[in-house]
Amino acid sequence: MTRDFDVILYGATGFTGRQTAEYFARNAPEDLRWAIAGRDRAKLDALADDLSRAPAGVVVANGLDKDAVSAMVARTRVLATTAGPFSRYGDHVVDACVFHRTDYVDITGESPWVRRVIDRHHAQASADGTRIIPFCGFDSVPSDIGALALVQQLRARGTGTARVEGYFTGKGGFNGGTLASARAMGESGWLEEVADPSLLNPAELRPDPHAERDPEAPKRIDGRWMAPFMMGPINTRVVRRSHALASLRGEGYGRAFTYQEWMDCGRGLKGLATATAVGAGMAAMAPLMASDSGRSLLGRFGPDPGQGPSEKTMDGGFTRCRYRAIGEDGGELRAELFARGDPGNRVTVLFLCESALALALDRQALPEGGGVLTPATGIGLRLLERAQAAGVKFEVQR
Repeated sequence: MTRDFDVILYGATGFTGRQTAEYFARNAPEDLRWAIAGRDRAKLDALADDLSRAPAGVVVANGLDKDAVSAMVARTRVLATTAGPFSRYGDHVVDACVFHRTDYVDITGESPWVRRVIDRHHAQASADGTRIIPFCGFDSVPSDIGALALVQQLRARGTGTARVEGYFTGKGGFNGGTLASARAMGESGWLEEVADPSLLNPAELRPDPHAERDPEAPKRIDGRWMAPFMMGPINTRVVRRSHALASLRGEGYGRAFTYQEWMDCGRGLKGLATATAVGAGMAAMAPLMASDSGRSLLGRFGPDPGQGPSEKTMDGGFTRCRYRAIGEDGGELRAELFARGDPGNRVTVLFLCESALALALDRQALPEGGGVLTPATGIGLRLLERAQAAGVKFEVQR
């Protein structure tokens, strides 16, 4: 089937969507046919005029209009979307991508919604070879691709992987779309599902006997104080799904592979105080999100959808993750990923756009197979290579 576009960027007039459009304007190859899409023609036209390079097209589609979404998706080989909350605006988009065999990437962190996407679509997408890949932003590319890189390094040494841990630090802000997605999960009554450590595993590998519960208290590791990481309940499930899907292909990470991650709060009493405060904040968040009054309170004090950090804040931020892997032979391997820019915006945009470009341009270099996949199983280390070419640093300490 002939498609009008190689990539459509859906939700392009939102806070994060505008950044994806500008990323494509600066970085997409000249011959790539890409378009911006959303529900408001006037805003899309204004965005197209503001970009440093005009897109090949502008497409209007409201995420709640099934027919309009289907018509949009039928025109492209790859659909990249930032239009959340995905539990509210994502169903028609994913349904259409599976129906039209259009590859899909997004930046969702709404893991219970993805569980439902898996249940509805994994079998058909797998049969057709269509790649439906959620979690292509800050959650959960550094976790998923970093773990894969270490697993493959250990495999090259002749051993499986017993355990990987990630220790995150970063600086930046968050936008209204992120807050709206978190509130939507609370409104949907899905917070208990978030706590399931093997939520995203294939049905035949649930429950996972090796999956750990999320940390609840500070812990001292290598002389540094670690706190429960806010994104851990999302990222760990994604890495576990990657291992589970690989296991079904006979390429599992290890016989009893485990993955966990933390927020690195530093050394000494200051590190302990920070880790304790972060842990207390994490413990308070779930009750807030579960109640109408709590969600209302967060909505009053947080940014509205379409709003987010200043350019200075986003440019001045960073993401750093240190990884520690233990092989089944007892050997240890460490690595570090570093990316400049605010994690939830600049880094998310980079990973999403490079994921879409990998699907559009590098299909022959990607892992085989379709389904509701993860960055590691749908794009693999080609995504890390693209991210490194775009300025992300990743170093394995040999």
